[in-house]
Amino acid sequence: MKKKILIIAFLALSAFAGAQTTLDTAVNFTVKDVDGVTHRLDEYLSQGKSVLVEFFTITCGPCITYAPEINAAYEDYGCNHGDIVFLGINWGANNQQVIEFGETYGARYPKVSGLEGNGNHVVADYQVISYPTLILIEPGGLISEQYIWPPTHQHIDSVLAIHGVQQMPCNTMLGESRKRLADNLITNVFPNPATGFFTIETSSNFEGELIMMSVMGQTLHHQAIATVAGQPLLIAATGLPGGFYRIIMKRNGMIVGSASIVICTGN
Repeated sequence: MKKKILIIAFLALSAFAGAQTTLDTAVNFTVKDVDGVTHRLDEYLSQGKSVLVEFFTITCGPCITYAPEINAAYEDYGCNHGDIVFLGINWGANNQQVIEFGETYGARYPKVSGLEGNGNHVVADYQVISYPTLILIEPGGLISEQYIWPPTHQHIDSVLAIHGVQQMPCNTMLGESRKRLADNLITNVFPNPATGFFTIETSSNFEGELIMMSVMGQTLHHQAIATVAGQPLLIAATGLPGGFYRIIMKRNGMIVGSASIVICTGN
């Protein structure tokens, strides 16, 4: 009897963990992003657009890790000029904090702060229980994906393709911020997955910091490096726990390179 109870509890927990919003039909909302643009869900849906909503906080480790991945998918699907709208909805921060989050971690898609953009109310309406939670709302209001996980570039692209969303060029003028994102200095990380050591290649000479962050946002490796364009630089990964990491290169406090890597323990 005890065993049956444990199995039922495990299955219930698994089902709960698989859907980070309990809703299957969208609740309408009106929000204002950090650039002052108003977004009305019902207007997008009435135009036949799908809406991908990312619920996030600025201190959540996975939110930091996956921000550039979500941004890459945003660019694949036309930077909100195609048949899908990407929208980040924050809980708990103000506009300036959300702006700094986007600039630091490469999230260029529209973002709404919890305190000033009405994000907190939307999070409550959607009963979000963890971050980041990505959901897909279809034109009829159906929440066809309650939890897109992991929110990697490739996985988001594959989920949207399954739902018939068409990719298109990102023909927006995002100024220097978009140029910086496109000019990612990291051109190759090898091997990946890595055990013990890996190499980084850059598109131009670089001198600054190399940081490796876990999915929980913890900095587990930090060193000064200097690279020569096209020449592999050997990095020691010994002592790091196995798992998924975000490699970040900073020059004068600004992120100029970013890549993902899986570290294996070799056991």
